[in-house]
Amino acid sequence: MRTLSQLQEQNQHLKIKSVADDAFAQFGQIISLPYQDKLAQQLAATDIPSSNNKYVRDDQAFLADEQRQVVAREWYGEQAIEIGYCNGNSSQINALEFHNCSEINLAGTDLVLFLAHRNQLHDNQLNTNQTQAFFVPQGTAIEIYSTTMHFAPCRVWQAGFKCLVILVDQTNTPLTTARKSSDLLFQHNKWLLTHQENQRMVQQDAYVGLIGKNLAVKPLNYIAEGVR
Repeated sequence: MRTLSQLQEQNQHLKIKSVADDAFAQFGQIISLPYQDKLAQQLAATDIPSSNNKYVRDDQAFLADEQRQVVAREWYGEQAIEIGYCNGNSSQINALEFHNCSEINLAGTDLVLFLAHRNQLHDNQLNTNQTQAFFVPQGTAIEIYSTTMHFAPCRVWQAGFKCLVILVDQTNTPLTTARKSSDLLFQHNKWLLTHQENQRMVQQDAYVGLIGKNLAVKPLNYIAEGVR
């Protein structure tokens, strides 16, 4: 895979693996989604912001209700789901989060995910050197297990990334109870620890528990003719 080889060459400090590698099995699996082609087409119609990231928790344009019910039954045991997306320009790890449900992602572009296992979290801290970076090729659908810590994707190309996000309904919505800055619970069904350099999350009073270097992916130039 030429793109992965180029990315590895440009980011030798990260040792980027593929989600097709055996090392990914502890964090998730490659899957086939119902209506995957349709979801990919709908994701392609969304925009990448000119800067930062844009997260849409639930976009009702993604699938009709009866189609959502098929996805919900197959992957969430008939629990209500939300289908949204995260598009943007991230290049750094910035934070890690986990949910008490699997997260399904569909890569609308090539992207990289930094992952760690929840059993690596000690005293509510985790060093970024304990994470592993995985390349997700465009068009690939994956299940990220509930035991996996993750965050927004990092771009592979300068042009940015697009990523579909499926979760149990109401995940990433505001809490109904008060929280302290020492609480990992940040939003509904969302436990999060941020890096101190991630000022957007620090200003939202997120728990600062991700220590070490704020690892960054150096993206490739925009897709050249014949390069994938």
